[in-house]
Amino acid sequence: MFPATFWLALAVKAAVTACVVVGALAAAEAAGPFWGGLIASFPISAGPAYVLLALQHGRGFIAASALESFAVNAATWLFLLALIRLAPRVRWPVALGAALASWGAATALIQAVPWTAGWALTLNLVVLGAALAFTRHRPPVTGPAPRGVRRWYDLPGRGLAVAALVTAVVTGSRVLGPRFSGVGAVFPIAFSSLALLSLTRLGGAATAALMASAMRALPGFALALLVVHLGAMRFGSFPAMAAALGVNAAWAGMVLLARRRARVAG
Repeated sequence: MFPATFWLALAVKAAVTACVVVGALAAAEAAGPFWGGLIASFPISAGPAYVLLALQHGRGFIAASALESFAVNAATWLFLLALIRLAPRVRWPVALGAALASWGAATALIQAVPWTAGWALTLNLVVLGAALAFTRHRPPVTGPAPRGVRRWYDLPGRGLAVAALVTAVVTGSRVLGPRFSGVGAVFPIAFSSLALLSLTRLGGAATAALMASAMRALPGFALALLVVHLGAMRFGSFPAMAAALGVNAAWAGMVLLARRRARVAG
């Protein structure tokens, strides 16, 4: 049986994820893929998941889970890479299925290795560098994405679909036990939900641009996981998570500043 606190935290996590995913898609529709990707790169589902874990476990558990999440985060670069390369070329079930398969295969390999913070950082840097190199020549999509006529039930329908998906994934990972807590926290539920909605509404080119924007903003989330791992034992779980959120926000600010400078130079 699941305790009442678990269901409450799960409801909050599902609601937050659904709202942010729908908001990111709306931003991509209205202002362009850059803003949708930037919004989606924040700890939409991992943040509530770690709050739940911190309420139930000590700082050692949080530090160990964060290290596992940090290492597995390297698989998310491959997930985004698959979507960027495949979304404009194949039908959406194939693109999303291949992206999830690449994440699962990479995660299985990563879990077979005992990681330290230094080696996990090296892994993330190498995989991110390779992913950026393979997406360097992708044609940019900067303007508002094309979309169909919006019906009154579109937004609430999207939100309910995302919330249901989050609930199913989190409940399943809970049954698997604490060993997979770090993996479940960084399962790309928000990106998967966003990709599903974007592929079916905006099309492959806009989805690829959205995921490319997320790829450049996601290092902030990776660094946040590293901060939680390094800071939880020394300062406590919640101070470490607060510092991690600040790191994530600071990286987003740097991405915004770099984009502004590039536009001025252009």
